[in-house]
Amino acid sequence: MDEQKEKPNKCLMCDRETHNNLKYCIFHAKAEEKKEDDFIKKLKEYINIQEEDKHYNFKYFIFIGNLNFKKDLNINILENADFEGATFLGTVDFEGVTFKEYIGFRKTCFKKDLIFAKNISQGTVNLEEITFQGNADFKEATFQGIVEFEEITFQGNADFEGAIFEKDVNFNKITFRGNADFEKVTFRGDTDFQINYLVKDINFSKINILYGKKLFLKIDNNKGDIYFERACLENVYLDIDLSSGISIDFTDVLLNNTKLEKEKIENHILQEEKKEFSKAKQVYLLLKNNFHIIGRYDDESWAFIKERDMDRKNNCHFKSLYKWLWSCFLNGIYGYGEKPERVFLSAVLVILIFTCVFMNCGIAPPVLDNLPNYNILKELSMGILYGDLLNKYKAIPREQVIESLYFSTVTFTTLGLGDFKPINNKGRIYVGLEAFTGAFMMALFVYTFARRTGGR
Repeated sequence: MDEQKEKPNKCLMCDRETHNNLKYCIFHAKAEEKKEDDFIKKLKEYINIQEEDKHYNFKYFIFIGNLNFKKDLNINILENADFEGATFLGTVDFEGVTFKEYIGFRKTCFKKDLIFAKNISQGTVNLEEITFQGNADFKEATFQGIVEFEEITFQGNADFEGAIFEKDVNFNKITFRGNADFEKVTFRGDTDFQINYLVKDINFSKINILYGKKLFLKIDNNKGDIYFERACLENVYLDIDLSSGISIDFTDVLLNNTKLEKEKIENHILQEEKKEFSKAKQVYLLLKNNFHIIGRYDDESWAFIKERDMDRKNNCHFKSLYKWLWSCFLNGIYGYGEKPERVFLSAVLVILIFTCVFMNCGIAPPVLDNLPNYNILKELSMGILYGDLLNKYKAIPREQVIESLYFSTVTFTTLGLGDFKPINNKGRIYVGLEAFTGAFMMALFVYTFARRTGGR
């Protein structure tokens, strides 16, 4: 009986002695059941005991107060440390600490800020099912091993500025409720971002992805934008899957042999959404040059047309109205050299218009009397105006239409067979005008067709 009374009570979570005869030891006891000074003292004792085998088991510890592992606990290197299920009630600072082997933070809860800045992780880092209720600072951290960010919620800001990921890294099922900053980050392996929710902006400005690597970015829901300003994406496979309403900033991005598909970024260019057409023009120029390098000529054509569209919209004001009108004409008639089908349709339209003109002016067949003048457009307009369109349509002389259409086609193609001729000077002027237009449009069609089908 006396022996049982002398035997200390054991913690329900581990074999340690309970704290103040409660159910748990000082590490697993609730915050209100222990004092910060006592907790730090016991934590130092535990670390000193484990210093030889370098294995630290912090599972389900409840850390109270602000804690700096390097200054408060004199830890410069952690070889094997498992923080699974632990709770940090204050700010926790790992700045400057070197992690070796395995570091596990699975299901850890950070009530306030986490500071991981300038940290070197040589082994595997497991960050799964974590909620960062404060800010998470990973500035200039170096991850030399495998890193797993999965099912994480960043309630505050997530700052990875200047961080280096030496191997593949996955950001799966991530929620960013604050700003996400990946500026100047270097990815030396494949990178996978699958973001479930993005409340604010995510910043990839000046990131550097090494040769031949892949960046996969999927965002399902968001209220922010994605910034790649001045990022280095040379010889990279950029795979993007975005929901509607998400905009991307490609300002001054180094795109050189970057594997990228038009369908992935179409309707997502930030500058176009903000109507900053001059900047959007430069973005589409970058995309056009990159598509040319990787041989995606249809996508290059799309980017070129968008570039010219941005230029036209940028000139949509009184001072440069003539530029806007000229650009509209070039776009409509041949799509800036990218739409040969528009030239063909424009040619058909010109032929039909001059068919109506020659019916009104009159033409002379070789033997028969002159065909009577007939203003087909006027007659049809009167039919629409007075509700007599059907009768007006039936009254159209079919033979005259066929003959005028034939004469217009021959004139447009500059064949000049001589079997029909205009009967007055006004008709002769129209013949010359259509012949000139036809010669110009046929040359335009050959140019556009060759540009689209003859390679670049």
